[in-house]
Amino acid sequence: MPPKKPDKHGHGRPILGRIERGDFVGRSDALEQVLRLSSPREQERGLLLLAAPSIGLSEFLRQAYDELFRQHNDAIPVYFALTRNDKSAVGAARHFLQTFLQHTIAYRRRDSSLSNAALSINDLMEMVSPGDYEWVEKLVTATEHVRAAEDAQAVVRLCLSAPQRAAASGARTFVLLDGLELAGQLNGVELPLETEIAHALMQSGGPYVLAGLRRHLLDVVHNARNGNDFAGALRLERLSDEDARAMVEPLARRYEVTINDQTRDLIVQQTSGNPLFITSLMRAAREKNIQLTSFRNCQQLYVDELMGGRINRHYASILEEIAPSATIRRALVRVLYESAQNENGRAPIEVWRKRLNLEAAQFQSIVQQLHVHELASLNANFIEAGSDSLVWSDYLRARYRLEVAAEPRALVVAETLSETLKRAPQTMARHYRRVAAMNLRELLERFNCQRLPASLFHYDRFSRTHKGLETDELTAALDAETDLVRLPQVVHAASCAAFYPPIQQVCDEERCAVALGFDAGQYSDSSEVVWLTAEIESKLEAGRGITEVWCDRLMQVARVCGFSRVRLWLVAPEGFTAEASEL
Repeated sequence: MPPKKPDKHGHGRPILGRIERGDFVGRSDALEQVLRLSSPREQERGLLLLAAPSIGLSEFLRQAYDELFRQHNDAIPVYFALTRNDKSAVGAARHFLQTFLQHTIAYRRRDSSLSNAALSINDLMEMVSPGDYEWVEKLVTATEHVRAAEDAQAVVRLCLSAPQRAAASGARTFVLLDGLELAGQLNGVELPLETEIAHALMQSGGPYVLAGLRRHLLDVVHNARNGNDFAGALRLERLSDEDARAMVEPLARRYEVTINDQTRDLIVQQTSGNPLFITSLMRAAREKNIQLTSFRNCQQLYVDELMGGRINRHYASILEEIAPSATIRRALVRVLYESAQNENGRAPIEVWRKRLNLEAAQFQSIVQQLHVHELASLNANFIEAGSDSLVWSDYLRARYRLEVAAEPRALVVAETLSETLKRAPQTMARHYRRVAAMNLRELLERFNCQRLPASLFHYDRFSRTHKGLETDELTAALDAETDLVRLPQVVHAASCAAFYPPIQQVCDEERCAVALGFDAGQYSDSSEVVWLTAEIESKLEAGRGITEVWCDRLMQVARVCGFSRVRLWLVAPEGFTAEASEL
């Protein structure tokens, strides 16, 4: 069935978006928060959109543009994405001005086909509405004059002043600016381009969204606002497993790729629900006519993408951007990989600088970009080379073996495929365990001085008095209990692995948690308490042996972290034996 074509008002097929609105999953609340800014009644005028790497930020903003165009209220949507193709700050600023005028004209004429058409400034001048012609003509003429005078900073500021000039003439625009982290790579003005952009939008008088990688954006805005209050912030995180699964299925249909529930879940788990990687795999499957109906087919395709496909090119382009020199890039791959193999992947900055043998300024630039792209983390005077991304870890290992260890490519491909195939059942088993887990951290976060029946925390009592009761009977019995336990007020909860990484060797992250709180909500040393909790995997009642092991593990966490006053809370699906309950 051929795709629907949009009419001139933008109804039907997407305008700037790459996918149908109905297939754009998991971002409804965030999208609504952006769209609300278009209302003149909205007090908040701007939004800082802090995105994790490669989670579909650009598509999110394109979808916002499409929706704003269709709604056709009094805010004129303008979507602009900084790209490396702009080459310089002046080039990016002139590109912004042209896009700004083009989207304004498309909206005024209610012709969505103009939003993405190839038009010159002269073409646009012929299409400007009479009400906008005066301010547009003055701005374009002034820009050409300062450009002829080779005043780069003046050109940049004039081009970026377009939203403010439009507002002064009665044209209220809504600028969606994408990829702000790329502005730092463009030169040609004395002040950083990202600061100029942020300052211009803050002064524009209209609603705006500044979007980019989260670790970069906050610094940019802090420098630009000069002490003034900024807009609100919205964090765009990875898709949930449920939303990622909902994304895979329409993608598979669009690319005519056959999948099943098991391979769908494997793709989601292996990519951590990353839209870029999921889309890359589906496109590659279509191009190679591979049906993803088995783990073997999935992992063969994944390794192909890792070794030379879109996933490979994605990470290769980032590393080339961070370290243009091939020699430095090779040294960087070595340091990244070897550091990640350490127990905690953590090393002093000075150790990295000596190993890379770079000047301070160049070294600082490389480390900062690694941090921004979340390929490493810069914490005070230390660098942590580990990453939560399984795809990045696989790519880094393969690249290290090829470029640094100089192993034969055929060997690297074969062993990478073998490892990913062996890992697939383990990945899925962990996923299903995680789904079945209680998620203790979320439970602990709800502790707020409630009084609960003591039997809920002592299995031997619960087993004697309540076991086997129907739901209504159990509820009544619990309500009748007079021996109550007052919970602390929890102020912070996290997985146990966040406090003590070695615990990951013996349990999944979701099954062990730590919560810091205060008894009776009294904030004093004497009332401070730490709850250490674990969910024991057992198909039968947990025995004394495994219970003692977990008590020892949690006390080890307490000793290492210096927790002085602790409560241990163990949970088992089938409860505990009488011997275990005596502990």
